Amino acid sequence: MNEVIKAAAVGILATILALTVKKDNPAGAYLVTIGAGLTVLWLAIDTLSPVKRFLDELSEAANLSPAILSPLFKALGISIITKVAAEACRDAKEGAIGAYVEIAGSAVALYVSLPLLSSAFAAVKALLEI
Repeated sequence: MNEVIKAAAVGILATILALTVKKDNPAGAYLVTIGAGLTVLWLAIDTLSPVKRFLDELSEAANLSPAILSPLFKALGISIITKVAAEACRDAKEGAIGAYVEIAGSAVALYVSLPLLSSAFAAVKALLEI
């Protein structure tokens, strides 16, 4: 709960600062926006560590290989980074570059998911052979 309040405060203060600076220094306002975004992301990432520990415990209890959940964590990280980068591009009025970033993020997420897809395919294949 405290992280949400901190993130909201950072967001509101950064917005006020960016709007104040934007008229005289648009590049400075953009830097304020990027800095605030990174700060809010840092707060959000801190809250995800208990979630990761919980999923690791579930994985261990279910006797799953860490290689099964690893692609999920990687894809989550890729999606967060891609979303932030694409929105930063759009905020700078570069929507086409934002779209390219999203396409690249999708391709990389698919790539890191290949081991999981391969494992799922092998499990289905084994079930069909029974």
